[in-house]
Order: sequence, then C-alpha cells, then structure tokens
Amino acid sequence: MKTIHFLLGLVLYASIAAAGLALMASTRYPEFIQIAQGAAHGLPGWMRVVAGVGVVAYLFAYLLTGLRWKKGSFITFENENGTVSVSTAAVQDYLGILKGEFAAVAWLKSHLRATRGALEVGLVLGVRDGTQIPELCKLMQTRVRELLEEHLGTCDLAGVSVEVNEIRSRKKPVSEEPA
Repeated sequence: MKTIHFLLGLVLYASIAAAGLALMASTRYPEFIQIAQGAAHGLPGWMRVVAGVGVVAYLFAYLLTGLRWKKGSFITFENENGTVSVSTAAVQDYLGILKGEFAAVAWLKSHLRATRGALEVGLVLGVRDGTQIPELCKLMQTRVRELLEEHLGTCDLAGVSVEVNEIRSRKKPVSEEPA
C-alpha cells in the first residue's frame, strides 16, 4: 500500500510541478495557456466529465492509500534479546479464563490500554447474588497480576480496575401448591 501511495504521489507531484511550470512559462508565452484551453474546449462534453471524474477518483485513491488501517493494538516489551509484541485481543481473550476460576462471576469483559509504557487492565463483570464484592474484586486483581506476570514476564502493570455492572439474583424455584 505504501508503494502505491508513493507512486500516486509521485505522479501527482509531477503533474502539479508541470502545471506550475506551464503557468510560469505563460507569462513569457501567453499563447501556451490559450492553446491548452482551446484543446480542452475542443473535447466533447462527456470526455470532459470523464476526465474530471478521473481526476477526482485519482485524488481519492491517493488519499485512501495514505490512510493507516488499524490492524490491532499490541503490548510491546523489551528484553535483553530484543522486543516482544503481544496482541491486546489475545490477552483479553486469555483473561476470559478468570470467569471459570471464580464461581461468583456470571460474566466478564476485559479491556486493556497501554499508556506511557504501562499496561492498564479493566475488568467489567456481573456477579451472582450473595457475593462478597470487595473480596472478589481484590482476589481478581491479584489473579490478574499473577496471570500477566506469569505469561508476559516483566510487565509494567499500571493497575487493575474492576467494575461490577450487574448482580444477578438467583431464581426462586416455582413451588407447586396443592389443589
């Protein structure tokens, strides 16, 4: 994509440079611009429309090839042998195992953000009724730290925040009344 963008930009630059040179030359040779305008007026209307659409499409293609498409974010660590990059999506999926480790957790979503070289982990979860929420949150924060240190090594962890968005109540069994 970078090569295409470079080539489109090179042609665009050459076209603008040629137009600038033509304008500079027109002060000495005014008939040059008149010849160019006459050639454009000599074309049928549909050809001028096609040429205009082509120029707009060319500029649009140039702009699109210059955009950076977000492929995903990575957590990058440096060690004595070089750098290691781990996809944040992979770490988020891996943190999903916490739901199975804690029976009190009904559902779990994780969010990661790398800021100033440190990793911030956010857990959003729903818990079951009767859960001691402060104790569960402390245990989950400790477990996240353990998991990341165990699997990512020397990870600079800025913090682990836990947000409880739902407390699911247990459904009471429907008792049959005698008739």
